[in-house]
Amino acid sequence: MAAALAITASPANAATIINGSFEDGPDPGSFTEHVAGDTSITGWTVSSGTIDYIGSYWETPFGENSIDLAGSSLGSITQELTGLNIGQGYTITFWASKNPDGGSDPRTGLVSVGGQTGAFAYSAFNSLADMQWAPYSFYFVADATSMFLTFAADASAGCCFGPALDNVGIIDAVPEPEVWAMLLLGFFGIGVQMRRRGVLRTVTA
Repeated sequence: MAAALAITASPANAATIINGSFEDGPDPGSFTEHVAGDTSITGWTVSSGTIDYIGSYWETPFGENSIDLAGSSLGSITQELTGLNIGQGYTITFWASKNPDGGSDPRTGLVSVGGQTGAFAYSAFNSLADMQWAPYSFYFVADATSMFLTFAADASAGCCFGPALDNVGIIDAVPEPEVWAMLLLGFFGIGVQMRRRGVLRTVTA
C-alpha cells in the first residue's frame, strides 16, 4: 500500500505562472507595442517580433490588461516555468480571443513548453466591446525542473491582428487514461496480494 501511495502523492514543488493576467507592467493606456527583448511586463519576455499590450482598447475577462500576440509583426511571449517535477503531467490553462480589427477570419496561435507544441484556434464573431473570450488548455509532461512556456502568433494574424491572450495558469494534470489504467492495475495487484495474506476483509451492514 505504501508503494501505491507514493505513486499518487502530491509533488513537493509547485509550479506557478507569474503575472498570468498581465496586470503587472507599465500602464498600457489603450494599448502599447512591445518589441523583442522587452521584459517590462512582469514575468514575461517578448521573445520575437512585436506584441501589443492591451489596456482599455477592448474588454477583458479578468482584470484590465491582456495581450495581442501580433503588434506590427507576428510576435511571441515567453516565461520560464520553475518548480516542475520531471515526469509529472501539467496543464497550461488560458483564455483566448482574437483582435476583431482583423475581421471575421479565424485566428490561430501556438503554445509550447520545451519541445512540446500545440495550436489553438479562435473563430467566433466578436467585437471590442464583447470579445467572446473562451477557455483553452494545453497538456505537457515535464522533462526538466524548469522549462520555457511560449505563446506565439502565426500567419493567420496577417501583419497585426493576432490571437488575444489572458489569464494564463498552470495546474497539476490528472493522469492520462493510460496512466490511470496502470495505477488501477497496480492497486488491483496490491489488493490481490493483501487478500491472499488475509489483510482485506469484507465489511457488511
